[in-house]
Amino acid sequence: MIVRTFTHAWNMRVRIYAFDDIRLPVKNGISIPQVLAGLAAAVVWVPLCLLLGVPNWVGNLGFATMIIAVPPVIVLLYADRPIAHEKTSEEWLSSWLVRQSEPRRLAALTGAPPSRRVLLTASRWVPDNQLDGDPR
Repeated sequence: MIVRTFTHAWNMRVRIYAFDDIRLPVKNGISIPQVLAGLAAAVVWVPLCLLLGVPNWVGNLGFATMIIAVPPVIVLLYADRPIAHEKTSEEWLSSWLVRQSEPRRLAALTGAPPSRRVLLTASRWVPDNQLDGDPR
């Protein structure tokens, strides 16, 4: 059973459907985080391929261009897709980091200093029958 969370339901992402007159061949367009992830992957991947001399190894310019261009495009397309628990990769990573920074068990929490005052308050609600329409 898939349960959609409020995070997923209210997560409004700006989607790009076209650049000027060119329509993108992607269903539902692409989001800004996808574009940023694709650019980040290209900034790392393309210089690495050029430093390693991939075009010289392959020999075929078209095939070398595919080796250099396809991985950033794949990262761009899959960067904003839901992975675990209907979260995108950045939502999953942020929740994982929060979970890793939290104490593992209750005993790992530190105690409050004795000088800190704790004030507990309580109240009791008694319904007013006159407001509920009860004629008593």
